[in-house]
Amino acid sequence: MKESKYQIIVSYLKSEIESGTFKRGNKIPSIRALSQQFQCSKDTVQRALMELKHLHMIYAIPNSGYYVLEGDEEADELHLELIDTPNQAYEDFRLCVNETLVGREHYLFNYYPQQEGLLELRKAIQQLLLDSAIYCKLEDLVLTAGTQQALYILSQINFPNQQSQILVEQPTYHRMNSLIKSQQLPYRTIERTTKGIDLKQLEDIFKTGHVKFFYTIPRFHYPLGHSYNRQEKEAILHLAKTYQVYIVEDDYLADFDNKRELPFHYLDEHEQVIYIKSFSTSLFPALRITALLLPPAIRDAFIVYKSAVDYDSNLIMQKSLALYINNLMFEKNRLSLLHQQEKEQLLAEQLLKQTPPPCPAVMSRDGLILEIRTANSISALKHSQLPLDFFEDAYLHTCPYRYAKISYQDLPEALTQLQNYF
Repeated sequence: MKESKYQIIVSYLKSEIESGTFKRGNKIPSIRALSQQFQCSKDTVQRALMELKHLHMIYAIPNSGYYVLEGDEEADELHLELIDTPNQAYEDFRLCVNETLVGREHYLFNYYPQQEGLLELRKAIQQLLLDSAIYCKLEDLVLTAGTQQALYILSQINFPNQQSQILVEQPTYHRMNSLIKSQQLPYRTIERTTKGIDLKQLEDIFKTGHVKFFYTIPRFHYPLGHSYNRQEKEAILHLAKTYQVYIVEDDYLADFDNKRELPFHYLDEHEQVIYIKSFSTSLFPALRITALLLPPAIRDAFIVYKSAVDYDSNLIMQKSLALYINNLMFEKNRLSLLHQQEKEQLLAEQLLKQTPPPCPAVMSRDGLILEIRTANSISALKHSQLPLDFFEDAYLHTCPYRYAKISYQDLPEALTQLQNYF
């Protein structure tokens, strides 16, 4: 089978790096130079570079270009260089807000005509998304005042498939459940466990021909912590294509994935994935700015509806976030959070070896998920004083109390006490 230009460029650059022609720290040819060399578009070159970034063979320096990254030694140096104090994210963002307010009165007294969001921030996010193997055209990127607004608009507009039902996993993000109930939206549910979903059941639901979109959290699922692997994502995308169902990919914890797994959006070849990225988890909850990547078939309807409910989102915060990203403060904070997360997980692993949990359990990003299998244990745990989260709001109907989570901070004390309830 003949290789595509994209594959040829990837093979060429990999060969040059592995042979030592492009040595560690060397700058590789520019996008313009590569597009001329291989007689292809810049988009094709950019996609090839994204693949090499995902393979940890190159890295980008803003306003400079791409450089060869090989070996753990250099990766560790970059990591340690950006670790900072716990309060630094707040101080950095405050600095960006102050900079936005000084001498920029038009952000206070004028409206911004583009419903897509501040151009400067959209460009910054576009570049940021490249680090997560998400390539998008600027015109497909739209900003909203938080994920809840984005989900609300998606639930209200017509989709090209002309269907009405929203398929949601159970359990799932509690605000999605609230939206469905408050708006009395037609919906279907599919069970998600710590091992994923039943793909045969998913196909049966898609087959009905009534599903508008499938809302899913691809990695570090809330609340169970499960992440789809590439094979599962490709299978879900195949079913979505077969039955003309859109996928709404809420990737709200992408910044905490040190493996940089490929999202649905990257694997989508038929423009059926709506990608959602929020910033409240990575920074602070009050930062209500969410980025969406919308397929062209949906974009115009989304913009029209957004203009009716929100003339323009907070421009001061948009400008501040743009400064925060462009000055590499966001990346510094992301690496700091990852470092803290890895330390917590390492300590938890050591503790679990010393005191194994009394029931089946899996480690999630921020806590231990217990699988409760006996009615006596459920009843006893519900009335205990242990710091457990049973995810009541994560279910549309009655919570089955099948799972409970203990945060890593509470794990040392709780593990000992748990033995009394099983």
